[in-house]
This record gives sequence, structure tokens and C-alpha cells, in this order.
Amino acid sequence: MVWNQTHFPAAMRSLPPSVRAKAIEIANSLLEQEVPDKKEAISTSIYEARAWARQRFMESRQVA
Repeated sequence: MVWNQTHFPAAMRSLPPSVRAKAIEIANSLLEQEVPDKKEAISTSIYEARAWARQRFMESRQVA
């Protein structure tokens, strides 16, 4: 199953749009790598997308 901005797991519903987009990208990548458990792919992608967003925030604070 491939997810996109209009069709994504319910667990991603509360994420901000940019973080959700990254989570969808990561989840689709994990599924392409044949991660056996879809729930694991979803939770891992959310965790990684939040880490990505935190990193972007910290980098933007350093530049200013």
C-alpha cells in the first residue's frame, strides 16, 4: 500500500502537514524495503519524522 497526503494512516492524522509528509515518505520507503509489520513501519516513520522536524527546527534556530 502506498500512502499520500490524502490517504494515510490514522495515526498520522494529528501530525503537522510537513511532518506528516515526511512520515508518509519514510513509511512508504519502509514498505518498499519489505518491513514485515505495517504497524511497525507506521510507528517508526512517525518517530523518525518527528526527529527530522526537531532537527530542522534546531538548525533554523542556529542560522538566525
